[in-house]
Amino acid sequence: MARNRKDVILIPWDYSESSEVALQHGVQLAKEVNNYIMLVRFVEKPGLFAGKAVKEKLIAAEKEKLAVVGKRIAEEHGTNPFLAVELGTTRSNVNKLVREANANLVIIGKSYKVNDKLSFNPQGVVKRFGGLDIPFVIAQEKPAHNYYKEIVIPIDDDKTYKETLHWVVYLSKYYNCNINIIKPYLTDESRKKDMINNIYFTKRTLDKKNIIYGIKTAKKNKVFEDEVLRFAEMIDSDLIVMMVKKYKQFLVEKPDYDERIPIMVINRNTQIIKYGGFR
Repeated sequence: MARNRKDVILIPWDYSESSEVALQHGVQLAKEVNNYIMLVRFVEKPGLFAGKAVKEKLIAAEKEKLAVVGKRIAEEHGTNPFLAVELGTTRSNVNKLVREANANLVIIGKSYKVNDKLSFNPQGVVKRFGGLDIPFVIAQEKPAHNYYKEIVIPIDDDKTYKETLHWVVYLSKYYNCNINIIKPYLTDESRKKDMINNIYFTKRTLDKKNIIYGIKTAKKNKVFEDEVLRFAEMIDSDLIVMMVKKYKQFLVEKPDYDERIPIMVINRNTQIIKYGGFR
């Protein structure tokens, strides 16, 4: 997709293997879609009565450590990342940085360590990144392929699914990938009716946009989350995409999810027009 300017892929950095995995996904995507990458180190704010000098010293020390990482990345990957340090780990801190950096995507590992006492698990990641204006990807293993070619989209009878479909169109055009939709096996007539409506809307939209796609039905009496993962592995998928609400449900079924396939989580009311032009 043609870009008028370069956007930024934001990578929360904690010097761990988890952030190294996120980096590899970020570097790969940045090269594919002509974006920049930015490493951001979120650190806990010093005490309430800490003065400006204390905060500046803390930021300077972290920037010095990040500079070493940035130099290594430039040598290993041939790209110079932007570097940032943000005091505080609240959602407002993350949103502020997203806006200032003109970020269009966040890629984070399964966990993020602020210090020895504070770290995020997947639920914590959702808490801080689940209200952003952009999607975020949780990556747990190194990329299996050079770019996102096969994307799996779970579809259901939820009426908010259409928001996911908007992003399906965007992702297909932006990453030039194939769309693989999987739906649950339903027996309830009222739910089936809503599902039929969603599928009709999906086909009409994707056909109009000339997007390559397929639709598969999960097996009867199987846990849908299990079927989604089985299908994604079967087609060697590069990414699973779901709304934040569905990801929270997914974590209930799969709290220890550790598959190689990263999950892109779409936040509600994200401004799709800003990131490539859905219309």
